[in-house]
Amino acid sequence: MARNSRLPYFILAGVFADVKFPSRFVLKWTVIVTLLAAAISISISIGIRFYLGVKSDGITILVRLILPFLIAIPLAIVFFSKLERLDKAYRSLLKEARELAKRANTDPLTGLLNRRSFEEQFDMAIRHRSGGKFIIADMDYLKAINDRHGHLIGDDAIVATARALETVLGDECLIARIGGDEFCAYVPGGEARKVDRLLDDINRAATAEFRRRSGLDHHSLSITVGIRKCQSGMTFRDMVSQTDGELYRRKRSRPAPSPAGTDTGAAAPSPVPARPQHPAL
Repeated sequence: MARNSRLPYFILAGVFADVKFPSRFVLKWTVIVTLLAAAISISISIGIRFYLGVKSDGITILVRLILPFLIAIPLAIVFFSKLERLDKAYRSLLKEARELAKRANTDPLTGLLNRRSFEEQFDMAIRHRSGGKFIIADMDYLKAINDRHGHLIGDDAIVATARALETVLGDECLIARIGGDEFCAYVPGGEARKVDRLLDDINRAATAEFRRRSGLDHHSLSITVGIRKCQSGMTFRDMVSQTDGELYRRKRSRPAPSPAGTDTGAAAPSPVPARPQHPAL
């Protein structure tokens, strides 16, 4: 019997545990709506009685004053609480939609644009303005880094290259990762510095970022770049086709890595063979 007598206590405790105190938004609008409803209700009641010439006793006046509050307050709390939940759900849905759109347009490892998004934005930019520079940057010896240190360190090298391109080229450029170790960029003002200076700046920034991320203080990254001037009417595919050849001519003619450019004891990677036609073209 004692057990059954305690049952309502647990039921009530569970009910009140789920009850949340109304937020400031709910309380604010509950007060506004309740006062407005009470004012309208009392005014109508007084007007009708005045028009009909009916006198009110004390109980009637008390009921007329209290009843609007008893009705309006719980209804307003319920209504505005549901409205607040709907608003929060809508905001959450918008946030998720933005996150999905971002994931669809960016490379998950580097946060740069992916190939499809870059191609669309580049083609649109060229349709609206001519000029600018198209850049392809390709990491050297990424396979050697992966083989010697593992793919997580290889990922550090890729991310370091992405950050270096952002740092050197600036915020006004379109930058994308279009392959495993290949990046491209569009410099709209056509102010991209000369190839040798650009290459030095990118390599320096990428090496510093890679050493910070990986902890390999004696390892340097090497990136090769190709640059072409954009012309009105040219598409992304046109620019890749033209710039690819320059990039791989530079890649084949680069010197072998010096001992300072790799970890102590690391074997020098073999020369890069002539590149076949771009698979996407």
